[in-house]
Amino acid sequence: MLALEQERGLKTGSSRKILVYVDGSGKDVKVLEAAAKMAIADGAELVLMTVLKKINRVPDEFIRFVNSERFTDPPHYLYYQYLGKAVLEPYVEMLRNMGVPYGVQIEFGDKKERIEAVAKAIKPYRVVMSVNGGVRRQFFGLPLFRAGEGLRLDCPITLIP
Repeated sequence: MLALEQERGLKTGSSRKILVYVDGSGKDVKVLEAAAKMAIADGAELVLMTVLKKINRVPDEFIRFVNSERFTDPPHYLYYQYLGKAVLEPYVEMLRNMGVPYGVQIEFGDKKERIEAVAKAIKPYRVVMSVNGGVRRQFFGLPLFRAGEGLRLDCPITLIP
């Protein structure tokens, strides 16, 4: 699936990018802090990414809301966009406060496939993620991702415990 949302944060003159995968676990803050330090030290931009589980059916309440507000986008798209923004907003706010340049990728579907596709498209020089997805405290719609699931990337992966 294609990206649901691509957002650009602070502007940077650098073309160096670090892809940061967050999964809604309690370890995401540590991952983001470590990646932000790397970005500041290297003069790079962070690309904050999450992958949402594909669902068969959008909740009826959400469809009614979309219809009542007369949005032009389809409910599935808006639902994933809403969930993705809810997941990433605290981390985006952290990056803004730290003054770290960033971009946002909200994807849905297969985690491995989407991470590999985004990495291929943006060509990061590094990918940062947690060692393994921990216990999700808030967003149960996110798939658990373990770093050892055989990602095929053209750059190193930095695992944060």
